[in-house]
Amino acid sequence: MTAKLNDLSDLRSLFPGDGSEETPAPRKETAADRAKSMAKLHVQLEKKGRKGKGVTVIKGFFHMRKDLQEYARELKARCGAGGTVKDDTIEIQGDHRSTAVEYFRAKGFRVTGG
Repeated sequence: MTAKLNDLSDLRSLFPGDGSEETPAPRKETAADRAKSMAKLHVQLEKKGRKGKGVTVIKGFFHMRKDLQEYARELKARCGAGGTVKDDTIEIQGDHRSTAVEYFRAKGFRVTGG
């Protein structure tokens, strides 16, 4: 039968090492992280010129062209809708403003609209 553990120091004694391991150094901010925090995305619903069909448009992806396709792919899958990338914008078919705002805030962007 095993002995009952009364506090965390008893639990610590079960594992190898003395618990004085160094914590990893904080991750340095990369250029991509800096661009995300500086970018201000605008999320809006557009119907004009689309025969009354609503399209969620996300604008403001300056200097992030290589990541734009990846963001669009993930957002389309999350919304369960089609979409495209045009210039520096992502267009998602239908009204998915709240989902887009949620998604990009979780990714570290500043988002307006929605």
